[in-house]
Amino acid sequence: MANNNNQTEKELGFGKIILIVLTVFIITPILILGVIYYTNDDFKMEANKYLVNLPGTLGDYFSSFPTEAELDNQKVSIARYFVEIDESRASDKLILIKNEDEILYNQIIQMMVKLNSNKTENIIEEVRNNLVKKDVLARTIEQIDAEKEEEVIDSARYFENLSTISAIREIQANLDSGEMTYTELANVFDSMKNENSAHLLRYLDEDIKNQIINNFRYDTKKREIQALLSTMEDNDLKIENSSEIYSTENADELVRIIGNSETYTIDDLAIIYKGIGTVKGAQVLAKVDDEDFIHELISTIKEKEILINQEDLITEDILRAYKVYRDFDDNVEELTSVYERMNDAQAAELIRRMIRNSGSPQNYHLKNGEVISISDEDLAFSILRKFSERKVASVLAFLDTNLASEITKKLSLPNL
Repeated sequence: MANNNNQTEKELGFGKIILIVLTVFIITPILILGVIYYTNDDFKMEANKYLVNLPGTLGDYFSSFPTEAELDNQKVSIARYFVEIDESRASDKLILIKNEDEILYNQIIQMMVKLNSNKTENIIEEVRNNLVKKDVLARTIEQIDAEKEEEVIDSARYFENLSTISAIREIQANLDSGEMTYTELANVFDSMKNENSAHLLRYLDEDIKNQIINNFRYDTKKREIQALLSTMEDNDLKIENSSEIYSTENADELVRIIGNSETYTIDDLAIIYKGIGTVKGAQVLAKVDDEDFIHELISTIKEKEILINQEDLITEDILRAYKVYRDFDDNVEELTSVYERMNDAQAAELIRRMIRNSGSPQNYHLKNGEVISISDEDLAFSILRKFSERKVASVLAFLDTNLASEITKKLSLPNL
């Protein structure tokens, strides 16, 4: 058994030696010669002299290659043809050869010089001029393309820096006048930040928006913008649903949530204030001390109304209602301060008169048809809600039982 294993190992070792010898002395030289044959024309010509003598199809194959003399004859024929035809035609054909094979071009030119030096000189000059023209043309096209791209980027930055209303109006005007095509606008939107692009597109006419998106150069950009638009629509729907809930809550509670931009963005707040209604929105804003916030919010609401409905029918009513409730709240603060310094009997008498002898309420009419009614009774209950529990109890003690009971019930109701 051991002898058989040794015999097998010897056979394997001998086989490896033969394989190495074949690789080093036969296969490798053949590969090297093959590379030289196909990369060196002189070697190829010389080798073909001997390879044509191979028997059978191999000899026929190598005999099909032209000899050096035959190649020279072909070049001479081409050179003779070029000096015989029109100079411009010869120039065009030589340019093609020059672009493909610089060595062959030089060889043909040398032969043409021998055949007709004067005409060849003219042809060479035309070749040079044509090549220069093509270079200038290429550079000009590149420059034009670069300038167009710069114009697109400048337009994108211009629209991004405009207010949304101004940008939408300019885009519409450019389309109406024919100054910009949908393709050009798509390139401009493509050069914007995705968020800015989607923000403007959502306020454009639906057909215009779709035309621009469909003309984006890349499908990736198209999908990104469509995804952003979908996300924005979903967010708006979510905010609208929240505003329905907020419309039932107390203004004093709401001011903590929507009386600033800590919880929601200004854009989201514009949707919420429209959703909760003019009166409730004005009641909340009347309790906000940040004038800059109020101004920014009103401006955003106005902008959204113009963008969506082409006109603003909301903000004038909000501002009028805001002034009514701000004046009312200021009056409540002032009277509360005065009544708190009175003795309880005096304060109780004034509260009684405001409730029992309340005249007709003061009505404030808004353009949307709503009416804000404020009476002395409203003022009395607002003052009582500002009092401490101890102060309210002391005041009620000086009132008759029926009135005290009525006031207690109303104070226990939610103040919407």
